[in-house]
Amino acid sequence: MRFEPGDNLVIFDVVSLYTSIPIKEALDVIFLLTNPDMAKLAEISLTSTFFYFQGEFYEQTYGVSMVSPLSPIVANLFMEDFESKDLSSALFKPKLWRRFIEDTCTIWQHKPEKLHPFFQHLNNQSKSI
Repeated sequence: MRFEPGDNLVIFDVVSLYTSIPIKEALDVIFLLTNPDMAKLAEISLTSTFFYFQGEFYEQTYGVSMVSPLSPIVANLFMEDFESKDLSSALFKPKLWRRFIEDTCTIWQHKPEKLHPFFQHLNNQSKSI
């Protein structure tokens, strides 16, 4: 990929992705992409997360656990689904879009004033992230 005059390198980061992933939406993606048995195991794992903090037990009712080995996989599947929807429906698309879990490196070839509407478009795709 070559940088041309007027290209800008733009970095996007989803704030607190793991703890912001809506479990229902993530499970919908998992049920679409895997077999029913695997999806059911993921559902059990994602909907029965308990942790101990300062002498008290808690149940995590939203987002995925930061320490679960399943969480990066769920985050990646959720983000793949998210970006397929948001990029296909964007009025202006980046020249390059590369993502690692929640961090995205982008080359923006449009005028700088078109970047904010694109950013708003990304933010409007999900209420939680």
